[in-house]
Amino acid sequence: MLRKLKESALLIIIGEALFWIFSYFSNSDNSSFSEFTSGILLGLSIGIKIIGIVLLLFTIVKYQKSEKKDK
Repeated sequence: MLRKLKESALLIIIGEALFWIFSYFSNSDNSSFSEFTSGILLGLSIGIKIIGIVLLLFTIVKYQKSEKKDK
């Protein structure tokens, strides 16, 4: 369980780092390549954060169910 919690926290941190990179580079020029890379960074950032949150919730729910079974 602890491994999955670490993995989900790492995914959330990576998502935040990608969003920080996106916000840093989004203020530059408005070329097509800049817009494309900004879109890719934003999409990856949001996707990775969502996966991390879902994994975190799934792990917590699974842990609570296993504790109820043991009682």
